[in-house]
Amino acid sequence: MVLLGFKGVHPAALLLFPLALLLVFGGLFLLHRYGALLSPGQRSTYRKVRGLLCLVAVAVFIVLSSSEKKYLLLAYACVFAAFVVQDAVLGARLLAARFAPGDSPMSHRPGRRRFLAASVFLATGGVTAAADMGNPGDSGHVQARHIRLPGPPGMRAGRELRISLLSDLHAGFFLPQEYLTQALGHVRAFAPDVIFFGGDLVEHELSAMHEAEAFFQALTAQAPVYSVLGNHDCYIDPGALAAWQRGQGIRVLRGETVALDGPWGRVHLCGLPDLTENDFSFAALKAAPDPAAALVLVHHPGVALRIPAPLAPWLTMSGHTHGGQICFPGIGGLVNQADRRILPGLCTVDGRRVLLTPGLGYSGLPVRLSCPPEVTNLSLV
Repeated sequence: MVLLGFKGVHPAALLLFPLALLLVFGGLFLLHRYGALLSPGQRSTYRKVRGLLCLVAVAVFIVLSSSEKKYLLLAYACVFAAFVVQDAVLGARLLAARFAPGDSPMSHRPGRRRFLAASVFLATGGVTAAADMGNPGDSGHVQARHIRLPGPPGMRAGRELRISLLSDLHAGFFLPQEYLTQALGHVRAFAPDVIFFGGDLVEHELSAMHEAEAFFQALTAQAPVYSVLGNHDCYIDPGALAAWQRGQGIRVLRGETVALDGPWGRVHLCGLPDLTENDFSFAALKAAPDPAAALVLVHHPGVALRIPAPLAPWLTMSGHTHGGQICFPGIGGLVNQADRRILPGLCTVDGRRVLLTPGLGYSGLPVRLSCPPEVTNLSLV
């Protein structure tokens, strides 16, 4: 489902609209119904603040929709949080006035339970919204996932190939430097033979790539690094971003196949272009000596399901979806801009084996819920 320009939106996300309306207008209902409990000055202050927030929302749309669209979703989330926090404060004040000493007879009026329930609901909503916006990370730490998998044909017995897969830094959009430090720690502890980067180095500005300069220099000092470009990279300047990565010692694969030789034998890696590139094709797989034994690195995991059957690789490794970034029990990610069956970790969908990493950064909102940033480590044995 497509909603507000986002593809792969879960139908449950439609429930956010009535919830938002309830939270935003719930305070107005309380003020209308129980405003007599407040002083005229308090009622006037509430109305002025609410009017100011409405003006801010309109101004945000006018300014950001024409120049800084990347911050539009974040700005509206902040305005919405301000609405619910204001309503939570209103509910708390009304609750205190309703049950203040000396007003006990008032507590027995009809509607007491409805008033209490509405006030608690608004207060809980406000506290939850403030907590979510104030704690961007799921746990504040980058996690490491380790997967062991029998290697493709052509590998030698007795020596595993160790791969660290990282993706989606989105530098320039609230990328915590401590995430990069923690990710480096996981990579060093795993001691990979090769490192793969799945694209989306930057969010919107080319200059933001310098935020990750020390990070990539440390990666290339650890092991050979291979990368592909993501859709955000291609929106900006794919040539410049590829050249910058090469300057950091990274091998950027744009429709190329390379042989990874070592004690494990020989494994072929095919780096496919992003779907947003004009020259997208499966030429790299066609150039592989044996596509069925090849590894594919591509930003968008949906590509794995588009590869023609005769070229189907042994494993496709991707990022792009951030694992949903904001996930709920029983629903998963509210947004998954690929096939919803492709989840973080190792998946098999329609007979295609896909390894998906949730990435390290943010996009849209600087929030991760039940989907922490991750370094995905793979051992082929």
